[in-house]
Amino acid sequence: MALTALDKLRLFLRVPGQGIYTPSTGGGYAQRLQQALYGTVDPKQIQQAWEEQFQKIRRVESVLLGIPSDTGAGVMKGANFGPIGIREAYLSQFGAFPKSVLDLGDVICVPHFLHDEMLSEQQREATQKELYPGQSERLPVSPLSIAEAALKAILELNPQARIYLMGGDHSVSWPAMVYCHQRFQQEFGVLHFDAHTDLMTRRLGVDYCFATWAYQALRFLKPYHLVQVGIRSSSKTKAQWAELHPVLQFWAPEVLGRESEIIAQVCQHFSDKGVKHIYISNDIDGTDSSEASATGTPEPQGLRSSFVKNLISEVKKNFQVFGGDIVEVAPPLSGVRDFKEEPTCRLGAQYLHELIRTP
Repeated sequence: MALTALDKLRLFLRVPGQGIYTPSTGGGYAQRLQQALYGTVDPKQIQQAWEEQFQKIRRVESVLLGIPSDTGAGVMKGANFGPIGIREAYLSQFGAFPKSVLDLGDVICVPHFLHDEMLSEQQREATQKELYPGQSERLPVSPLSIAEAALKAILELNPQARIYLMGGDHSVSWPAMVYCHQRFQQEFGVLHFDAHTDLMTRRLGVDYCFATWAYQALRFLKPYHLVQVGIRSSSKTKAQWAELHPVLQFWAPEVLGRESEIIAQVCQHFSDKGVKHIYISNDIDGTDSSEASATGTPEPQGLRSSFVKNLISEVKKNFQVFGGDIVEVAPPLSGVRDFKEEPTCRLGAQYLHELIRTP
């Protein structure tokens, strides 16, 4: 008998904090998070409480997923602990996720893999046996491929649900773009906060990674439906990018001191292009490194966090924001072991709150 969408979700996901493979010392981070979420560290009680979440998926307004993979990063690693850190900091600051938001846990992430297209069939089969014992149906084994399949299953079970992702490096936004296209075809826009354009066609021959996901997304978007804000570290100038791609960019230097004007311009642009549905992808390094230092590529002279929050808020007022992500939060890089007190985690949690909260 073929697996149902719900069957697949149960296979693809793990309890919050357990998507990252930490069988030894790193496991303590997951236990700390689960104590905050479930009030216990008893594995059976945690598993039972988590499995009960699946009963709500058909009627919930929003779904939250962690994708704890940093295999797609290219500089400093550590964003695989982002979902744990963001969750801990969120619970510390806001008490609990809104009742309208269902935390389905983490995509299981084999730390050596990125996308199934990069694997030999022999390797894919060997890993499938490890991840899904006894399953004969062909199933994905790499983080991005599993995330694509999980989002497809969520779309089948609840076509109207908003989806919110916690990375992980920025490659985890690629599965979200696949989901957006499946749901809206080309009738959606993307608001992208970042210090970098992520518009490389390939990086060292790799199609899907933190530097290429936005270029890949252009296949699914109408011209100028991608708006990038905060760019300031690039091998090309703004004019050169404009010649290459139909993308609207607001570089960080032109934003600073003109925040209100830029917010109005972004909203007006999406309105002029007839965009109604928007996905917001928020790379934490779009924010100035003085506020968000725990990331793989921190950049100075970036966006103020108050501006980022205000722009998210205004876009939500004027358009249907049906999903978004917070990526590149890498708590181990700060040296602060208590993630709920780590400044970048706390800011990432505030961005998530602005994204998911009801106006």
